[in-house]
Amino acid sequence: MVERFDLGERLARGLRPHRWLAERDVYMALRRPRDRPAEPGLAREVDAATHRIAEAATVREEPYGRDEEVVRQLVGMRTALGEAVPAVRFFVGRVDGVDAAVTTLYSDGATAQVEDVATLRDHRRRGLARATVSAAIDAAVEMGHRLVFIVADDDDWPKELYARLGFDPIGRAWAFTRPGPEHPAHRAAAGQ
Repeated sequence: MVERFDLGERLARGLRPHRWLAERDVYMALRRPRDRPAEPGLAREVDAATHRIAEAATVREEPYGRDEEVVRQLVGMRTALGEAVPAVRFFVGRVDGVDAAVTTLYSDGATAQVEDVATLRDHRRRGLARATVSAAIDAAVEMGHRLVFIVADDDDWPKELYARLGFDPIGRAWAFTRPGPEHPAHRAAAGQ
């Protein structure tokens, strides 16, 4: 992680040719009301076990999700993270009988982070992310948080959804990752 944006920009130019992933993250704070409400009935708060099952399904759709050990480790890491913070709440979006979207709300009592937003590919563009993130926002506001924030990829579309839900950019940082052999960029560079 590099918090100085100018330094991150320079590092990205040097690391990308060596197959590093250079991602610009935008930190966004809830500052205003959302543009419109979510469709009723799409999202609900669930227990950790229900959330883990839905979350594992979303992880399996990622390039690294073909390995069940990786899925187990990632879901386990998020479970451990939830156990390390004072409060965590889980939200699932359901459509056509399928738990197809997840969102997590982490809280220390004063600050809340909306995180781990994901929707199964076959169920996207149906309002599930809006519904689960909105449910997390509502929970954070009801809990009286002074700051509610989310982190998004600055080069990807979800930040636009988060803006419509009331989040405004408050800062940017760079994240650098050297991908393993399972990553598509790594395989392409190796000629596979």
